[in-house]
Amino acid sequence: MNAQNPPRLAMFLLEHLASPYHRESLSGDLIEQYQSGRSMWWFWRQVLSAILAARMRDIAANNWPSLAKSILRILNAIMLAAALALGVGSLTRADSPQQICTPQAHC
Repeated sequence: MNAQNPPRLAMFLLEHLASPYHRESLSGDLIEQYQSGRSMWWFWRQVLSAILAARMRDIAANNWPSLAKSILRILNAIMLAAALALGVGSLTRADSPQQICTPQAHC
């Protein structure tokens, strides 16, 4: 049995872009399947399919103005996920030049 956690980026996108009505049960089912041996690629395919289905339902229900809103929402979530994955803004005080100790500085 595969006890690993599913890909965090995929879970982040699922939680922010999938249908709010099915999000919790879908994520639980996908995690269960992943931990029982499904591959990471299978998991990503399911997540992307769920997001696409939710966005297409939104577009069909709200006509074309929601297309732009859906695209912007997807792009915002991807940019946020990428920023979190890359650690943007994660510098700490110890990383700043004045905090680095050298033998001459006698910290």
